[in-house]
Amino acid sequence: MYSISSLVAPYSYIAAMMCRLFGYVDVTKLFVEWVPLIDAAVNSFIMDWGTILSNNLALQVREYRQHRYVTSRTIPPFFMSGYIMDTICFTTSFPTMGWKWTIQDPTPIHIYHKILWESNFQTHFYKIFQGIMLPIHHAVFDKRAPRLYDKAKIDILPIGRWFGEELFTYVSVFGSITPPHVLPCYVPDKLLAREISYQTVGDGITKTLKESKKSLWPSLPLQCGVYALQYFKHAALEINHITCLKLATIPGRQFDPNKVA
Repeated sequence: MYSISSLVAPYSYIAAMMCRLFGYVDVTKLFVEWVPLIDAAVNSFIMDWGTILSNNLALQVREYRQHRYVTSRTIPPFFMSGYIMDTICFTTSFPTMGWKWTIQDPTPIHIYHKILWESNFQTHFYKIFQGIMLPIHHAVFDKRAPRLYDKAKIDILPIGRWFGEELFTYVSVFGSITPPHVLPCYVPDKLLAREISYQTVGDGITKTLKESKKSLWPSLPLQCGVYALQYFKHAALEINHITCLKLATIPGRQFDPNKVA
């Protein structure tokens, strides 16, 4: 591999684009085999970029499926979700997620990029999961997204329960009186971990146990699928990542079949 910095403009820009096109995270290196493609792109030769992207996207998805093992927590990186998002937004009847689009805007993709990548995603959180995350999951895995992944369902059993309603999901941690958030139908492992942090650390069950001079619970580190809460300071830091979304909540009712509190 060679350093992209050794190229002059516009070759360096095309090489960086190639990294994204072929799904590589490191945009500072290029393969010598790319030189003909880079030369063709710079000199405006006719290139079937759609076929190149489609073939490489299919290859990346296939390799991801083959090397992903949830039971052993082996999750390889996948860097081409942006292309799947572009395809979903461009080929679906717009507005896919209820966003306004007028003839003054160049394409639907421009609208969703503007909203998602300019720190405005919080107000569109539910629509993003319903209109983007669920189709991405189906595109990558060729099956509907579960409410929680199987490993996360097992990990949560000692500390609480999850409940699936028709249009949302919520989690109740044993002994907590903190109002649970209204979570989307599909709950990734990291979002589950942050919801558990919200219900346990701070004003959650941990504070209640501390005031009652009982042992802190649950014990950390705590695994949530492929994501883990390592220690209490880590869990406390995760709380802000879910409260900033300003999700709706369900009136808090203590769910404590194991008599934790």
